[in-house]
Amino acid sequence: MIYLSHNAPRVFEKITQWHVCLRKFIFALNYSSLRNNYAYYEDPVEFYAQRENVVSWTSKISGLVRKNQPNEAVGLFKKMLWDEERPNYVTVLSVIRAVGALDWEYMLLVVHALGIKMGFESEALVLTALLGCYSVYDMGIVWKLFHQIPSKDVVSWSAMVSACVRNGQYSDALRFFRDMQRHGVQPNHVTIVSILSACADLRVLSLGKEIHGFSIKRVFYCFRNVQNSLVDMYAKCRNLEASIRVFKDILKKDIISWRTIIRGCIENECPKKALYIFLKMRLSCFELNETIIRDTVVASSQAEEHNFGLAFHCYILKSGFLAFVSVGTALMQMYIKFGEEESARTIFDQLSHKDLIAWSVMISAYAQGRNPHNALDTFKQMQSMNEKPSEITFVSLLQTCSSMGSQELGESIHAHLIKAGYSLNAYLTSAFIDLYCRFGRIKQGKALFDELPTKDLICWSSMIKGYGMNGCGTEALKTFSSMLDCGVKPNDIVFISVLSACSQCGLENEGWSWFHSMEAKYGITPKLPHYACMVDLLSRHGNIEEALEFVREMPVEPDKRIWGVLLARCRSTCRPIEIAEFVVERLVSLDPQNTSHYVILSDLYAEQGRWEDVERLAKLVSEKGSRKL
Repeated sequence: MIYLSHNAPRVFEKITQWHVCLRKFIFALNYSSLRNNYAYYEDPVEFYAQRENVVSWTSKISGLVRKNQPNEAVGLFKKMLWDEERPNYVTVLSVIRAVGALDWEYMLLVVHALGIKMGFESEALVLTALLGCYSVYDMGIVWKLFHQIPSKDVVSWSAMVSACVRNGQYSDALRFFRDMQRHGVQPNHVTIVSILSACADLRVLSLGKEIHGFSIKRVFYCFRNVQNSLVDMYAKCRNLEASIRVFKDILKKDIISWRTIIRGCIENECPKKALYIFLKMRLSCFELNETIIRDTVVASSQAEEHNFGLAFHCYILKSGFLAFVSVGTALMQMYIKFGEEESARTIFDQLSHKDLIAWSVMISAYAQGRNPHNALDTFKQMQSMNEKPSEITFVSLLQTCSSMGSQELGESIHAHLIKAGYSLNAYLTSAFIDLYCRFGRIKQGKALFDELPTKDLICWSSMIKGYGMNGCGTEALKTFSSMLDCGVKPNDIVFISVLSACSQCGLENEGWSWFHSMEAKYGITPKLPHYACMVDLLSRHGNIEEALEFVREMPVEPDKRIWGVLLARCRSTCRPIEIAEFVVERLVSLDPQNTSHYVILSDLYAEQGRWEDVERLAKLVSEKGSRKL
């Protein structure tokens, strides 16, 4: 920094030369770029011929920054230095903003050094602008700059709060928010927006409500960006009703308002509400953008609105949004969820530019679908395109190995990762634990688990699940207890592994005990996968009637998975066929096109010699097939 401050003009010239190639062409490049970009000068030659004073230079540079032309602003500043015109602190302030917009870290250091050499290091506005730019790169410098500001105003404090939030230092952001008020500086609407982001990411609803009240009291509530931040905060804190109320209060909604509430509905698992709001947005004649389109595709997938998804796909094609790879990837994921792997592949092939996420989604779809070998072929195509795989890609490949029963391939991938220098982090290690446990190699899975210095929820869950699928229920519960003893709070995924282990290993009492403790002790509301585990726990040991009664009393609507578990148990246990008939009836109402349920019922009829019923079902299946054609 000291070197830069003493050689700032020279270093600045060196950096700018690097961007325009050669020093002897710098004027020519400046002239040509300015002729192209500054049409508002009638005669560019005459403009450069006259001697500009610092106010004129600064005015033009600031104007370019305001017009979102940072490259041109830096070029004009360079010309100003060439003409040996000394900039003032306002000039430097504008150039800092331009460099920040261009994301030139080294150039930022140069301009910073230039500012120090010219004696602007104590100018609050300059330091605050530098603080904002450095927050992208180095929070250590940000803290030092903040403490250098001699007289901190609301802009300085707000910039520091915003920098902390941007870097995930939420506790520090809240501390600065309190400190500024203790120093007699009242926050403005910009501060409120930043602190609401901290409340949202920390999920601190109580503080968010206090800030909401504060914003009303200080008359900040009328600012649209404050209202948008409140919509986001309430949605992330799982209070969607409050989020929608604030959204309705916004008199002049912008694209951010609509995007925030749509995403909030999706995050709160209310996709149909998201689609309803999207339709209202269309009626309000708002222009759609890539983000809104992508989120709407996600909502239609989450809501399992197949017809809407198809219609929306047509709209995307017509409006040209398939040019965005994120939209194409979202469509792929939608079709994968609908079980239409070929449609997902068609979209994948249509993408003009495939990023790592698109490749990973396609590989993952094959890995978890009916054609796991296609995952390997797609991975080879990915390598031929010189796209470097991520850990998520390798996790999908390991799932492929499990689906194909290819133990050797899984070991080869393990060896490749070690040889290539990949660090086996918790995410990858959990995938290997799952792989080895699926092949019955519990000791190897446990060895990998023990090697991890820090174990996250995914690793604990994989080990519990691994014990369960190998019939080691006691070990699974011991592992779960060890996790709790380590102070790791369980989530809904871990409980699926625990309940599944209890079901697979016949630990009925333990299963019920942990199921009831989910909400009572850990505040986790059971979801359909947890209920499916309990249905399996009851029906696996012949308690079909009790399982059916449990399903009828569930507080959530049972899905195909739960009725499918019951039907499978009806087939494996000798129970009244009336239960199987009722279950098939429910399955058909949920999935009318799937005739496999009739096949199972037909087999049960055949076992009891009810051949007329067998013939009736065969005729029904034939008619459904004809109608489908």
